[in-house]
Amino acid sequence: MMAAAVGTVMTLGELLGGVPAELSGIEIADLVMDSRQAGPGAAFVAVQGGESHGIEYAPDAAARGAAVVLYEPAPGVEAGVGDVPHLAVANLRSRVGDLGRTFFAPSQSSPRLAGVTGTNGKSTVAYLVAQAQTLRGSPCGYLGTVGAGIPPNLAPQALTTPDCLSLHRALGSLDAEFVAMEVSSHALAQDRIAGLTLDTAVFTNLTRDHLDYHGDMDSYGSAKARLFQWPELRRAVIFVDDVFGAELARELADPIERIEVGLRDRGELRGTIVESTMSGLSVRVEGPRIEATGANEAVLDSPLVGEFNAENLLLALGVLLGWDVPLAESCEALSRCRAPAGRMQVLGGGARWPWVAVDYAHTPAGLDRVLDVLRRQASGDLWCVFGCGGERDRGKRPLMGEAASRFADHIVLTDDNPRGEDPGAIIADIRAGIIDHEDVRIEHDRATAIVETVAGAGPGDVVLVAGKGHELRQTAADGDRDFSDVATVRAALGKLT
Repeated sequence: MMAAAVGTVMTLGELLGGVPAELSGIEIADLVMDSRQAGPGAAFVAVQGGESHGIEYAPDAAARGAAVVLYEPAPGVEAGVGDVPHLAVANLRSRVGDLGRTFFAPSQSSPRLAGVTGTNGKSTVAYLVAQAQTLRGSPCGYLGTVGAGIPPNLAPQALTTPDCLSLHRALGSLDAEFVAMEVSSHALAQDRIAGLTLDTAVFTNLTRDHLDYHGDMDSYGSAKARLFQWPELRRAVIFVDDVFGAELARELADPIERIEVGLRDRGELRGTIVESTMSGLSVRVEGPRIEATGANEAVLDSPLVGEFNAENLLLALGVLLGWDVPLAESCEALSRCRAPAGRMQVLGGGARWPWVAVDYAHTPAGLDRVLDVLRRQASGDLWCVFGCGGERDRGKRPLMGEAASRFADHIVLTDDNPRGEDPGAIIADIRAGIIDHEDVRIEHDRATAIVETVAGAGPGDVVLVAGKGHELRQTAADGDRDFSDVATVRAALGKLT
């Protein structure tokens, strides 16, 4: 898993300054925090992590060709022995962002960067912004859960927001004037976006997730709020129908430009859903931001499905207008945008097949909102196929079961990514939230669950396959295997006559 550097080569002295003379001339060809990414000439940066210190992985980095190990001193941390020099650097964690910027973008001006945070909708909003800009002839990079690159050409990446140096490397490789990226709460808590110059911060919503990491909702919200306290932040686009979003907007410091977005007759961009079907949305947009362009209103027609996607479209429009994209161009480009893979991706339908929606919904609120939309769209029965990830927040499992039982006529519980946890125990946790429901089936094999559910549904029915979305792997105690919800659904639909 060697990382591809952007082509920069500099000496350790040029990178750090104040380096001992005998080390200052070492040539650095890459800068990595993950030892598996190290290659010949790399500088391996080792800092304290959540469970261990990076120095433990220095031998691996050295074996892969690292030229030097930079490590942050800490109690019990000792420099390794061997041919690769080790250099202790005080306060290294706080300097990683600046090192990344120095190495990966030494002569480039920073892109206009929009960072999107929130529990649900990050992928869609960031992807819409990048896709719309690219469609109108101004290539815009995307970094997030569904990949990295300039849409539609994305390369997979393992994390929503990669480690700090990988992020700087990716941004340097994009070579784009504009970039829209997802920013997870983990990334904010762990300083993974340190050293970046943020033009626009975007907030979608705040609902329960990641409490296994953050502990409580206050800590989770505080992590999200850090994005809106970013040094030199120019602009914030905030969904103010969300209670936490409204609070963020109120507390926003001057002179940050504020663009408030909502569907409840408030905000500078106010949306009204004119039409909502399984084929798409029509949204009328009004408010001071529209009037400032000389128009009374604008209309967004989109193939995206569901009220929550109206919110996502409004947020994307806010970013584009903040970047001085003309209103008509913004709406025209957004009308041509597709949802990212596995985000309310609708397949099937028509006289022969049920509608099937594949969505990444993996939180109680996310599942609730998707099912609510599909319940209103279904002329027949609503089927829900889902599970929960192992070794993650157990408390949300019964809440997701409760959401499914409120909306779905038929519930099929299956494995998501059980990781090292007992799949039966995960499903038992979900099942505890399902009360007095007539049709609940358990099928651990996810492919079988999907295929049999699609086969059992009829025209007019809607099937939701939730939880994994775009993912191409399934992780269990016995390892990873190739698996795609979308591919499995397509194969299942293909078997119908």
